Amino acid sequence: MKMKIGRPVKNESGVTLIELTAALFVLIVGMFGVIQMYHYGLGKMHALNESAVAMEAVQNEIETLRSLPFSQLRNTDSGRFVSETPALSSLVNATPSVTIKDCGGEPKGLKEVTVSVRWTGENGRTIEKKVTTLIGDRRR
Repeated sequence: MKMKIGRPVKNESGVTLIELTAALFVLIVGMFGVIQMYHYGLGKMHALNESAVAMEAVQNEIETLRSLPFSQLRNTDSGRFVSETPALSSLVNATPSVTIKDCGGEPKGLKEVTVSVRWTGENGRTIEKKVTTLIGDRRR
C-alpha cells in the first residue's frame, strides 16, 4: 500500500456488479429501440410500396382510357379496368374500378372519369387510391 500523508490508499480497479448491471440495462434498452425502429421502418416501406403499385395502376388506366377514341368511352358505374395491370395481384383483395359519366353542362363531348383501386392493407384496414380526370372529344 502506498502512503499519502498518513492515510493508506487502496488500488481501486475493476467494475462493480451494480455498474455492470446498469451498463447492460442501457445497452439492452438501446438495442430494443433499434429493433423496434427497424420493424416500424419495414412496415412503412411495405405500405409505401403498396401505395406506389396502386397509383401506377391508376395512372396506367387513365392513360389507356385517354388513348381510346372518345366514342368508346361508355358511361358506367364500377366498371372494370381496360388495361392489364399484373402488379395489382401483389395487393391483398385488390378491387379496381372505373366510373365514366357525362360531365354536366356545356360543352358536350366531355366525360368525367374516376379510376380507383381499393385493397386491404396491414392490420386489415381498407385503403383506396382514386384519381378523377376529364377526357374531352378531340374532334370538337
